[in-house]
Amino acid sequence: MLRKGMRFQMSLMYWIILLAIFIIVSYKNLFFDWSIQNYLTNEFEFEIFGRYAFILFTSFLESFIYILMIRFSIFLLNKAFAKTTAAKSE
Repeated sequence: MLRKGMRFQMSLMYWIILLAIFIIVSYKNLFFDWSIQNYLTNEFEFEIFGRYAFILFTSFLESFIYILMIRFSIFLLNKAFAKTTAAKSE
């Protein structure tokens, strides 16, 4: 999966899945986990902007970790199925 000298590339399917997971995770974090509605004021302040940026950044990292776990599980499944098909063909 990752070796020295190899470049990390994600296909378009993983980027689409990442975007969908990011939207769901950031919606959950913004409206349910971080209780943003308790801190809102009518004025736009840098503190509020920083809080939103931090929540979106952590949501992106969480989504990326989910994608890495999905890729790793698919890698392991492919490796397991390759071994079973090679054993059956012999």
